[in-house]
Amino acid sequence: MKPHRDWLGRITALAITLLGVGLMVGCFYLAYEQFTISPRELMNNPSTHQPDLPSIAAGVWASVRNILLLLVMIIAGGMIANRGVGLYLNVRRAELEELERGK
Repeated sequence: MKPHRDWLGRITALAITLLGVGLMVGCFYLAYEQFTISPRELMNNPSTHQPDLPSIAAGVWASVRNILLLLVMIIAGGMIANRGVGLYLNVRRAELEELERGK
């Protein structure tokens, strides 16, 4: 007896995994863009092109905020990818159990 293959489950698991990996790749790209900006550009006052205390504080806050958001995004992407892999393994386990029952 040939085991039933759950193609919909496999495709859904693959799509969820790819979504999570895509989110992580997007996050890495945003982090790369974040860290290629020179600190001088980030800390300068746009009107005077000189660093002053409010511009430095705003630049530091923007950097910290972006790093925290990137951290949340990478955790979410990892959790989504992990769910997709878990779903695939559950589908595969169900197929193997069905094969064992058929023998």
